[in-house]
Amino acid sequence: MTEVQTPDPGYRILRTRGLTMRFGGVTAVDNVDFDLRDGELRCLLGPNGAGKSTFFKCLTGQLVPTGGQVLFKERPITGMNTHEIVNQGIGIKTQVPNVFDGVSVYENVRLSARRKHTAPMAREVAEQTIEKCGITHLIRREVGQLAHGQRQLVELAMVLAASPELILLDEPAAGMTGDERDRLAQLVLTAARSAAVIVVEHDMAFIRQIAKFVTVFNRGAIFREAMIDDIMRDRAVQEIYLGKQADAIA
Repeated sequence: MTEVQTPDPGYRILRTRGLTMRFGGVTAVDNVDFDLRDGELRCLLGPNGAGKSTFFKCLTGQLVPTGGQVLFKERPITGMNTHEIVNQGIGIKTQVPNVFDGVSVYENVRLSARRKHTAPMAREVAEQTIEKCGITHLIRREVGQLAHGQRQLVELAMVLAASPELILLDEPAAGMTGDERDRLAQLVLTAARSAAVIVVEHDMAFIRQIAKFVTVFNRGAIFREAMIDDIMRDRAVQEIYLGKQADAIA
């Protein structure tokens, strides 16, 4: 039976009700009810095929669910495409960096800032965000010339520059060096002071740096929700996903 430990009460900025995604005869997301509080940082875990990535794609408009609802600030966003969802005030970072390769880091971040800010303010926000993300030394480089981990930081800067109310990050630490991952962890924690954040991630060392409350998916449904320390000690969770890795980190 699914065990849920409810986090502190508060306004739910994001909710799903009965969210379902089927591919032919396969149910990848099975009638999921999920709640995210305003200002909360939540990590989503689960083995390959557990449904967390499909769930994320339903939240971000990459997939249109076959059933149920996604509500942002109590307004339905189910079926909207990714561009429409971003315009609602949601920042999205997918597994593959979504950047403009042929222009500079600065222009990528400035263009993103223009979603929310006037032109003069966008320039200021872009410079400040680039500095905050520790990529000032790359500011004039074309993004297409950068290493994967650097591109990840550029895309995160683009997300932050638009000042979203909700940030959705899919495997943001993938391909990063240890130093880049540490910087990313600090950036995510800082972002969570002014926005709600959902992170889908496999890197358990990174998760331990940022996570408090965690949702574990298995077989298309929520298996357990609890504080990270409880998740790491849970033998059932370890059996379905974490295994020896959990023993090494706990």
